[in-house]
Amino acid sequence: MPNLFDPYKLKIITLRNRIGVSPMCQYSSDDGLVTDWHLVHLGTRAVGGAGLIIAEATAVEPRGRITHFDACIWSDEHV
Repeated sequence: MPNLFDPYKLKIITLRNRIGVSPMCQYSSDDGLVTDWHLVHLGTRAVGGAGLIIAEATAVEPRGRITHFDACIWSDEHV
């Protein structure tokens, strides 16, 4: 039986453990752009040892946002 801290192979990627951080709605974007807050928030989870971090719920078009502070990816500026 695998343990929580055992590596996990997912196709061509091997995660260092089986701990995953699911995407969250942080409402901390600036006009759809991620900020230093995101870097610190997600970086802290990585340093803490999570094997997989899924960034943030991200809107792919303006009408798909939950709030005006959601991260977005519908323009080149967002990428």
